[in-house]
Amino acid sequence: MSIARLIGSLNAALTPDMMVVCDVGDCLFAAVELRVHARTQFLASAFYTTMGFAVPAALGAQIAQPNRRALVLVGDGAFQMTGTELSTHCRCGLAPIIIVFNNHGYSTERFILDGPFNDIAAWRFDRLNELFGPLHGFDAPTEDAFEAALNKAIATRDAPSIINVHLDPNDPSPAMRRLAEHLKSRVGGEKT
Repeated sequence: MSIARLIGSLNAALTPDMMVVCDVGDCLFAAVELRVHARTQFLASAFYTTMGFAVPAALGAQIAQPNRRALVLVGDGAFQMTGTELSTHCRCGLAPIIIVFNNHGYSTERFILDGPFNDIAAWRFDRLNELFGPLHGFDAPTEDAFEAALNKAIATRDAPSIINVHLDPNDPSPAMRRLAEHLKSRVGGEKT
């Protein structure tokens, strides 16, 4: 699954009654390519680049506007910071669709300054229902698997859905690549 294909699929699925809640990192940079509808809301902590924003923010946003469905874009590292709020989504009967950009670590930082400090533990995000309760989990190692999972998640409104999208760590969005190359030159890293 490429980041471009992922965003293309989300563009095709985005509806006016959704709100996009986006974390920082490559999901935010890639979201620049999303074509939101006139009534679609887009929430992000882009100015402060607060990692771990999306899952808790979606909770508050959906409680404030229950007529809107949250489409949550979050990286695997950011999810590991604050994703346990998904259990509150489950408990409150909310039904966000959470897309985990699983590129095996802190990819933005990895492109700026690589090292083992950017690696994170491998989680089976699609199996979090075993911990959190009513939750639909999908594993999406391929484009076809992602398309099927996204269609099921959209059709399912009785509980949250989480889709573990396997992404190549060396396939960032063009916007992230540009920013990382600029920042890498500032911190003394090698050019990519």
